[in-house]
This record gives sequence, C-alpha cells and structure tokens, in this order.
Amino acid sequence: MLEIWALEGIGEITPGTDLVGVIFEAAGGSLRDGDIVVVTSKIVSKAEGRILHADDREDAITRETVRLVASRTSPAGHVTRIVENRLGIVSAAAGVDA
Repeated sequence: MLEIWALEGIGEITPGTDLVGVIFEAAGGSLRDGDIVVVTSKIVSKAEGRILHADDREDAITRETVRLVASRTSPAGHVTRIVENRLGIVSAAAGVDA
C-alpha cells in the first residue's frame, strides 16, 4: 500500500539546520525502515548555507552556471535559462530564486 502525505510544522530553514532531525520530529518520530522521504532542493541549499545576496539576479545565475542546457525568450523579452549548476543539478535559473 502506498501512502503519501506532507509534513506539517517545519519552520524556516536556516544555515546549519539539522534537516534529518527536523524532518524526523515533524514526522512524529514515526519513520520506518523502507520509508521514502522527499525534500526540495531549496531546504537543502538553505541548510547548507548556499544563500547568495546579489543585486543582480541574472549575474548570480551566470556565476552559478557551468553549462547552458536550453534558453527561451518570451514575447515580453524575458529569458528563461535551463542550466547545470556547480552541484550538477539541472534546473531553471541554476536554482537561484529572487
């Protein structure tokens, strides 16, 4: 039987946060052998301290990019880049959020 649920009660993740501890506590300590836990790359990046304060988001994306996979310009002139970042993750905007 397959069960899927979202954990509640996880607050803001900051550099140094023990993700395993936070997730285990939010799960009520009920994780069992064979359970699969899925987390976003965002909370992992935050816990690792991969936070970049930049005045220019496009420049920050360029600095994180090691390979351009695809690029598309919208009719409004906005460019979306799918790239591989320094960690080897392929995503839009190198995973850089505003």
